[in-house]
Amino acid sequence: MTMEITRRSLLNGILASTASMTLSPTVFSMVGPGPSIIRLSSNENPYGPSSKALKAAAKASAKGAYYPGRIAAELMQMIADKNKLEINQIAISSGSNEALSAAVVGWGKSGKIISPSLTYDLHLGYAQRIGTKVLRVPLDNDMSIDLDAMHAAVDKSVSMIYLCNPNNPTGKTIDGDTLRNFCRVVGKKVTVLVDEAYNELTDNPEYTSMVDLIREGENVIVMRTFSKLYGMAGMRIGYAMGREDLITKVRNHVMAWPNIVGLAAAHACYNENDFIKFSLNKINQGRALVNKVFIEHGIKPLPSETNFVFADIGRNVKNFEIKMRQENVLVHREYSLYPNHLRVSMGKMEDLQIFADAFKKVYTS
Repeated sequence: MTMEITRRSLLNGILASTASMTLSPTVFSMVGPGPSIIRLSSNENPYGPSSKALKAAAKASAKGAYYPGRIAAELMQMIADKNKLEINQIAISSGSNEALSAAVVGWGKSGKIISPSLTYDLHLGYAQRIGTKVLRVPLDNDMSIDLDAMHAAVDKSVSMIYLCNPNNPTGKTIDGDTLRNFCRVVGKKVTVLVDEAYNELTDNPEYTSMVDLIREGENVIVMRTFSKLYGMAGMRIGYAMGREDLITKVRNHVMAWPNIVGLAAAHACYNENDFIKFSLNKINQGRALVNKVFIEHGIKPLPSETNFVFADIGRNVKNFEIKMRQENVLVHREYSLYPNHLRVSMGKMEDLQIFADAFKKVYTS
């Protein structure tokens, strides 16, 4: 509660300081969900940005006439230091999706990209539209990523394997050592791109992450974002980590520069441990509540170490999502391969209670 009051007070102060500007309520109605809408469809973290990030963003926006300058390099150095890497092993991007797109386009010029059949794939769709071939490998029977099948699919026509760990939308995490062994073996043939957007939310981030393989010089690229743990989805800051030659190739295909406001906010909160602990706690509380709602209705959710939960609700999600929307609660649309599986993102606790009531109403009607 104290942190929320601080953030609200800070935001009010920011608005008051812009007395020379006329800010219509219409402007705010175009940003984020409407005041009566509970949005649990986009894996956002509504508890961010932190107060430090907001303050830094406000100061940076006053210099919005200028290109960012050295703050990008300073943020890269902070990321390098934290991960025991060199600055030339880091690339900053406009959200991690920009760096992901750069990677699959860059490697897609020389071969196919292998991906799980159900995973985060906006960057893959973009690459396909400009000519990259993507081979999608079915999930295992328990909806885990089938590493053996993906390895078996590698031949001379393949240039890269893409993995999201934990996977989106299933929420399932590949065991750290299992994935580490996979990367060492497969990395001798093709580059392994590991999307760690949710790594910082896992029970053991260091064990789950493949950053140690970068320090060993393996053929691995790791992607991270400020959109989840830090609650900065709208500020669009992400980054890639990897061997210098791999990062140079990613950087050479990045098209969008990060913005000065997002860079300043990321710089301010990257090592903000108090907010990080607060954010993790709220996400864990929310996940427990959503799991409880599913279980109370006889639904078994998949194990998740993310800010969303995925479950087979035993009915068509397309119709269910429409009915939830009529209750002003937005959940994710259906997935074509799994039409009965629903993904619910974390929101503030009061929003998740509204979700619980709406879910009960729609599910039992």
